[in-house]
Amino acid sequence: MRRLFIVGLFIICCLSIFLGGCNSNKATPKGQGQAGYEVQDYQGNRVTLSGKPQRIVSLSLGTDEILLSLVAPSRLVALTYLADDVGISNVVDSAKQVPGRVRANLEGIIALKPDLVIMADWQPIELIKSIKDAGIAVYVYKTPATIEEIKKVIKELASLVGEEPTGIEIVAKMDTELAGIAEKVKNIPQDKKLVVIRYTLMGATYGTGSLFDDMCKYAGVENGVSKAGGKTFEYLPKEKIIAVNPDILLLPGWDFAGKTDVNEFKKEVQNDPAFQSLSAIKNNKLVIMSDKNVQAVSQYITIGIKNIVALAYPEYLVK
Repeated sequence: MRRLFIVGLFIICCLSIFLGGCNSNKATPKGQGQAGYEVQDYQGNRVTLSGKPQRIVSLSLGTDEILLSLVAPSRLVALTYLADDVGISNVVDSAKQVPGRVRANLEGIIALKPDLVIMADWQPIELIKSIKDAGIAVYVYKTPATIEEIKKVIKELASLVGEEPTGIEIVAKMDTELAGIAEKVKNIPQDKKLVVIRYTLMGATYGTGSLFDDMCKYAGVENGVSKAGGKTFEYLPKEKIIAVNPDILLLPGWDFAGKTDVNEFKKEVQNDPAFQSLSAIKNNKLVIMSDKNVQAVSQYITIGIKNIVALAYPEYLVK
């Protein structure tokens, strides 16, 4: 799981319609006198539902978090195993109300007898097809690469499960929180904006086009990887990190494989001879930040943005 993820105008909007982007998920009645509705997913496939789905399976942590705010737990038969991981999940407590846990395993999914399976676009095409072949409704969504795309997915899923008003409320709350953040950081001069690099267990990544890059824009900081010309998932060589000289290095608080002690990793980075000239090292701004906020692909991403603001600009602390 690593987490993780973009727009134009007329041409791209038309393409989005073709692929199931713009207005792809707007629920439409099946026909006069018929119950149920249809939606179109990101891949352009029509998903027919006889009514509000009551046995939903979520196959990504992002949808775990969104769905638990959209529907009653009784309508969810399974979430991902990551929903219980305190290092990455924002819904550990509420997830306890959902009995099942699932991985991308065909037999396990079929055994749950779902009436709807929600999957991300990065999941295997073969698995998506096999679930459909088993006669189960499958909705595939586009993994968000921006805050706006997260809001779009929330609205789409709300329409999909028949809870559009709740989806609108969730997005409205996000907008209020983001407006509050913008108000706090709007007067920071460009030459006073701090440079932040997210330094993972494999090195510096998350450049232009990544969700973290968009978070930085909202938080009023500069993404050092993007500043050095790095793209999404492109690892930045140490010499480029030194050239950028970040004010803050954000370190992971969670290891997907569960094999790395993050505190030991912090010591390694702190004592790396190549990094001793960095402002982040000199000023003790080598910070372990909770991955459940920095990597959130749901409404909880606003917490991560607030945390970055609080770290970079304590005087603009967003409560």
